[in-house]
Amino acid sequence: MRIKEIHVIEGLFERKIEFINQANLIFSLENSCGKTTLVRLILYSLGYQIPNTKNIKFENCSVRCLLELDNGGIVRLHRPNCFSISVEGEDKAFALPEQLDELHEILFGTSNKDILHNILGAFYFDQEKGWTLLNRGVVIGSLRFNIEELVRGISGLDCSELIARERQVNSNLSKYKQMYSIAQYRDSVQQDLLIADTYEEKTDVEIQQLLMEKSNLQREISRVGKSIIGNKKFEEFIDEMKLLVSTEDGQQITVTKDNIVGFNDSVDYLIAKKKILLQELSDVLKKIEKITSQQTNEKNQLAFFKSESLAEVFDKQIVKLPLNQIAIKRAMDELEKERKQLKHEISKISRSDNTVVMSLYKTVVAYATELGVGNSESVTAKYLFTSNLKELSGAVLHKLVFAFKLGYINEIENHLGIKLPIILDSPRGKEVDEKNISLMIGILKRDFKENQIIIASIYEYDFDEMKKIEIKDRLINELRG
Repeated sequence: MRIKEIHVIEGLFERKIEFINQANLIFSLENSCGKTTLVRLILYSLGYQIPNTKNIKFENCSVRCLLELDNGGIVRLHRPNCFSISVEGEDKAFALPEQLDELHEILFGTSNKDILHNILGAFYFDQEKGWTLLNRGVVIGSLRFNIEELVRGISGLDCSELIARERQVNSNLSKYKQMYSIAQYRDSVQQDLLIADTYEEKTDVEIQQLLMEKSNLQREISRVGKSIIGNKKFEEFIDEMKLLVSTEDGQQITVTKDNIVGFNDSVDYLIAKKKILLQELSDVLKKIEKITSQQTNEKNQLAFFKSESLAEVFDKQIVKLPLNQIAIKRAMDELEKERKQLKHEISKISRSDNTVVMSLYKTVVAYATELGVGNSESVTAKYLFTSNLKELSGAVLHKLVFAFKLGYINEIENHLGIKLPIILDSPRGKEVDEKNISLMIGILKRDFKENQIIIASIYEYDFDEMKKIEIKDRLINELRG
């Protein structure tokens, strides 16, 4: 893939810049003139979510980019608020960032997400992150690079289920860590603070108890009332039935409410009980009213004084949470153990294709040796996946990163059958002298002469054919006609 031109419009100003297929130098005599902005605009035009620079907000610009693909196809990219491309005259629209993978399938000729998600970290060297990004980490903004993902993509290995499980475990572990921190704080509050219930809290408890008592009394009153009504209906029933009973001497007596033994006493008892219950209910209601009135007075009085701080309210609420440090820690340990097992399994699968790993290793060792920062003894195949960068710094790290990334580019190109652009933002670090720069440029001229090279720098470099794009004061400085 080669970038042919980029056209940027910002308000009343615009600038169109053309690139050649060989080396291109974005140059200015001083920093902060727009070199990095132009580089980022190129990446922005390719669909990436790129952070703005100090002076230009990319979303306020109209950016058009013309690309030539390795199959000879011409692609026109246009990125205002939405994103559209034209492939051989056919227009297509993409919603970014949701459809970024679909767009990059067209540009890079692969649908493998492990490659697509890591391809930028291979060919782009950011001035802030790029020269310290060895095998995993931030490329720019929120875009990341991971060597194991890239190797899996090139090897055609699938760890999607393991990765999904690892993601879920990491999410759960994060939650448990937060719970554990809260549990620790909660326990410290319980140990160090004596948090007394306020008057309002105590009276709230009393009111709740009285409300329960009120509810019980109301239910009992309702039950007794129903019994009284039932007895009265029974009286009426007896009178209506005109029942007769025979005595021992043969007399027949009509049954009425008055000659049923104990009937009136039972009714009188129920009526008396209801009266007692109603009195008890009245007493409870008076108590509730009294406490509510006292609470209101208390609030009115406390209104003249300082209220509880947010921290005090938080402490009183957090001690009520049923959090067990021991149980949470046990769950964390289990999740941590599972995460380590998953990472080990993913790493094992990622490195299982010895053909890709050894090819990458040989390329890195060759370039590291040429640059004077390693050989087959110091840079082993296992070292490709190292996480220990503490011993690396300055020019050594700078050149080793260069060797690693050239290895990535080589493997991607061999796998996809394409040529990637190589974009270097400020390749000359503080501790990288002219000799080391010459070595790096020499490798590019010799082994990557078919790749388009774009360098942003205040220094000039020796290429056989190079276009110099000079920025004198501001990147976008031409008034639109």
